[in-house]
Amino acid sequence: MAIDFGTHGSGFAWATVSNLQDITNHRYIAYQDFVADGGSSSYPKDLTAVLVDAHRIPMEFGFEARRRWQNELSRGNPNGLGYATRFKMALRADAPPADVPRFLGNLVGADSQVVRGLIAAYLGKVYRTALSEIEATGYRGIGFDADDIRWCITVPAIWKDNEKRVMREAAEAAGMPPGDERLLLVSEPEAAAVYCALTPGTLLGSERPEGALDVERAGSRFMVVDCGGGTVDITSYQIRSEGVGDSRLTEIGIADGGPLGSAYINQQFVDQVLADRFGAEKLKALKVSHSREIARLEDRWEEWKVGLHSETAPDGTPSITTPCDIEVPGRLWEALPKSTRQRLTELAFGDPYHIVVTPEEVTAVHEVVVGPVLDTIERQRHLVIDGGPVKGVDQIVIVGGFARSSYLRDRIAQRFGAKVRVLMPQDPAVAVLGGAVHFAYDPAVIWGRRSKYTYGFQTAMPFRDGVDPKGKRFVDDDGDILCADRFNVVVIRGEHVRADEVVETSLSVMRRSVRTFDIGLFATFSDDPQYVDEEGCERVGTVTADVSGSVGLPSSERQLDVYYAFGGTEIVVETRDRVSDVRRKATIEFTELYGRRGKAGD
Repeated sequence: MAIDFGTHGSGFAWATVSNLQDITNHRYIAYQDFVADGGSSSYPKDLTAVLVDAHRIPMEFGFEARRRWQNELSRGNPNGLGYATRFKMALRADAPPADVPRFLGNLVGADSQVVRGLIAAYLGKVYRTALSEIEATGYRGIGFDADDIRWCITVPAIWKDNEKRVMREAAEAAGMPPGDERLLLVSEPEAAAVYCALTPGTLLGSERPEGALDVERAGSRFMVVDCGGGTVDITSYQIRSEGVGDSRLTEIGIADGGPLGSAYINQQFVDQVLADRFGAEKLKALKVSHSREIARLEDRWEEWKVGLHSETAPDGTPSITTPCDIEVPGRLWEALPKSTRQRLTELAFGDPYHIVVTPEEVTAVHEVVVGPVLDTIERQRHLVIDGGPVKGVDQIVIVGGFARSSYLRDRIAQRFGAKVRVLMPQDPAVAVLGGAVHFAYDPAVIWGRRSKYTYGFQTAMPFRDGVDPKGKRFVDDDGDILCADRFNVVVIRGEHVRADEVVETSLSVMRRSVRTFDIGLFATFSDDPQYVDEEGCERVGTVTADVSGSVGLPSSERQLDVYYAFGGTEIVVETRDRVSDVRRKATIEFTELYGRRGKAGD
């Protein structure tokens, strides 16, 4: 069972385990369809939205939450309810502008603890719905219950380990089983890579003929550009000589991306277009006094945006040629100054209660987001090209709900189509969800990954005269002169790590009486860090090791083995007291600061 928890929409899908299903090309994935309020068409995702009561207790979810909220607003919100959408983007410690996640009613000003509660509540709703669907299906008389299910949740590739930990905690709070055997996390572009490698696609070109991702030739590589509502995640993979199957895909890029999803186009509409029409100061006031009407304007823009189509100019440049006509709610219209209403009426060709956005403005609003997406793709291409010439076919695959934007697709095809094959799966919106099911069925499909950071731990090493700072010099219980705060590197940024590989290292316990002690886990973009407190190094977690079995022995005999597994979606650490042979799987308590100091290339 896979859950794609997205900024705009979330869905779930599953596959039963059987001998026939073990063959990837025969594997059948069942998707759950949702119908928008008042809509006639279904979609494999529900709206990521939560309606809470006056005490902030969740009461409705998805499209039903939006319907109930709109009905409540029409009556002036007499029950003091709250409504939240796009709240996934408020999870990060370096969260984007507060206007992107939408908190209305009594949820205005929601902090990180409230956001975590909303995520857990939403996942709980998905969990219960999924279980009921599995139980109702029956599968030819074969009954399944909660104990028969392995779960997999998608996370953005740009998320740090702390955000992944929060998602795991929220999933467990929702009722899903704990432990990395029953509850997996997979990065969104990685799941999409698995899906695209198994699914035919469409070439993006002037004629757009049918095509498929080339996974037959060993050495062929492809970049996955996962364009969602909140983030764009990009990384690259290569086909190993055995073809697609067990351990056949290896990550050759370092995950890149940023807050560049379609929600930021909506934010540009508010910040640029509405600010131009109403005036920046007036808009600021209206966001407070008429927040629901501003939200309705944005919703109407979203409805229009999804259906827009770009056209190619004679010079090959995509552009949008159709103006956008958006109706203004009456209460908001009456709150505007008379001069503003007159100006808007003139711009709408004499039609009051309307905002007309010119094609040039629509294109400019999109380009604020699309331009950085293209630059990120270019940056990833250089990284992969620097790794050596392609041995097969170079390809770019576009997935995600934002991939439905013809302007985005055409801009990518224009920029890179002459250099690489640019493709899109037949249904880009379900690529991450379907791939997550394949990954949950067989995680071994991913052979290895590239480390995003240089990881290591805090330790003491022999003091180097003339090199190490004198302030870090100390003498241990055995009389050895050591240097504190040294960075013991375990994995270097960009290094390939097999998914099943465990990196082993060891250290000595400095004090004879210590029974337990904390090991600081650090990360940095540097390839050769010397000290854990140098610029760009961050403590990302703490591991408590048990060395009670060697108390009283000299430091030289108190050896602790530390095992790091970096090849998975999450970091797993295990310690072993070499004297007593006591092993403990360590839980890393990741900090909120992770990722806030230092950037790639600094």
